[in-house]
Amino acid sequence: MTLPRLRPTPLIYKEDWEIDPRLVPFGATRPELVEVARAVVAARADAVENDPATAEGQFAYIFGTRSTRTLWRRKGWLLHREENIESVKHPKLDWKIVYQSVDIAASIPNSPRAVSGKGSGADRLIDMGQGALFTPEQLAAGNASKFTPLNSGVWFYCVSVDGDDVRAELSLPVGVSGNNFDGFIERIFIIRGGEWPELAVRPLPQGGAAEFEPVVTRK
Repeated sequence: MTLPRLRPTPLIYKEDWEIDPRLVPFGATRPELVEVARAVVAARADAVENDPATAEGQFAYIFGTRSTRTLWRRKGWLLHREENIESVKHPKLDWKIVYQSVDIAASIPNSPRAVSGKGSGADRLIDMGQGALFTPEQLAAGNASKFTPLNSGVWFYCVSVDGDDVRAELSLPVGVSGNNFDGFIERIFIIRGGEWPELAVRPLPQGGAAEFEPVVTRK
């Protein structure tokens, strides 16, 4: 018998005072995660007219995955591949993190949707990871609305780029339905709407001059 999928009201961390403490178990800080988004923006800007039409998205995925892995592997996490999904895995816990380009991140009431969609491999991976998070009673009820923060399962670092509107969140999806995410259990906002123009100005060490990273958009 297939148990119904939970439809929780997601826990959303969107204020400074709640975001930073929630990231502590991940061993990563917001500035570190902003650097991953910075790598994605820079990679997309490398695409030129003679590249394939999908170049921006491909570059974003490659460098987003590379930067996500670089960040967490420095902290002892392991390179992981399962169901054709590239991720990093906690060395001891059943806890994985995947990079994902989305239509819009860190937005309410909108939830992120994967730009390239999600296939059956992602569905199986998420179901295996998230299915172990809840009791049989919770799964059978299928309507729980509150959860304590979870430090396991399959998380996605979602980055959206729309000109100079760059946003990001680290989130735990319920599952996949209709080739995309089917709701979320937790969402941790990293780059919120309107923050990117200031974040794109990177101060140099020892209080030196600021380094400006241009945002390139296609005409």
